[in-house]
Amino acid sequence: MKNNKILQSAIIFASVFTLPTLTSANPAGADQIRLITSTPKKNGDAAFSYMVEWRRGSEVTHRANGLTFISGPDSKRPTTDIEAAKKIAKALNDAMTYESPHDRGATAIATKGKPEVIIANKDGFDFTRVTFRDYSNQELNYSVPGSFSKATKGAAIDIVYAADVEYIEGFSIGVERKTNGGYVRVQINGDEPVEIKTDGKTTQQIEQELAKALGGKAQVSTTPIYPNYVESGSRNYKPFDGSEVQLLNLNTDSITIDINDTGLGVLTKFKFPDVNKPADVAGNMPYIVGALLVGVIGYFFYTSRKNKEQEQQDEA
Repeated sequence: MKNNKILQSAIIFASVFTLPTLTSANPAGADQIRLITSTPKKNGDAAFSYMVEWRRGSEVTHRANGLTFISGPDSKRPTTDIEAAKKIAKALNDAMTYESPHDRGATAIATKGKPEVIIANKDGFDFTRVTFRDYSNQELNYSVPGSFSKATKGAAIDIVYAADVEYIEGFSIGVERKTNGGYVRVQINGDEPVEIKTDGKTTQQIEQELAKALGGKAQVSTTPIYPNYVESGSRNYKPFDGSEVQLLNLNTDSITIDINDTGLGVLTKFKFPDVNKPADVAGNMPYIVGALLVGVIGYFFYTSRKNKEQEQQDEA
């Protein structure tokens, strides 16, 4: 019986690392991002979209993508900062109704009279990823309750070419992936803003300079913080372009990103802790193997000693 208990103990110990962990339901508003908008600097109508992914318990991941268009300063009726916030909030809520009528795990609310949108989880749901895509050249401020290091597992800034979403086959002459001159400015909390001139540079060069200027807070990575969601036939969902500036474990509550180059857009990504993600069996394999080895060694040690005692009794 004792040797069976040894093996059972080893198996139970190993299962701690392999079985999904039960978690309590996430209360409404526990996961949230506040977005402060501004008036666009780019002429014409430019796209703004954002995708929110969420999960309830260990169920499948759901997502909704809100898409709207922001009218620039040359329009008959330019979009104001407060109007931009309203349009952005409406875009996600409309998408929720269309894409996830039964599992609406997120909501977006525009603060009345302010250029502010709050995107938050609904009761019982957990955010996993939130991606903002802006091609209107707005200054955008992102914040969370507390600090990003407590609320998220990291953020990323991906500078992209506007031509990738503005090119329409049959209407556009061609895809001109280039900067038009201007700057990219990033401010972390109350630190001095970092400004990178864009004229004649590639998006990768801009990201390299931006990461260097931000110092230890940032790094350029050729592996995305999470894979870009891609949908066939949609220019809105943009494939990963090869590099991004990552801000991991960022101990701040505010990030401001200002793009002032009509040839550029920006994807800003936030990765939330996936509390219901299945256990990383591969990562825990050394512990599992170790636990099983302890059980097996204990089993053979116990059996060997038991056999030796039996032999001694037989000789007596």
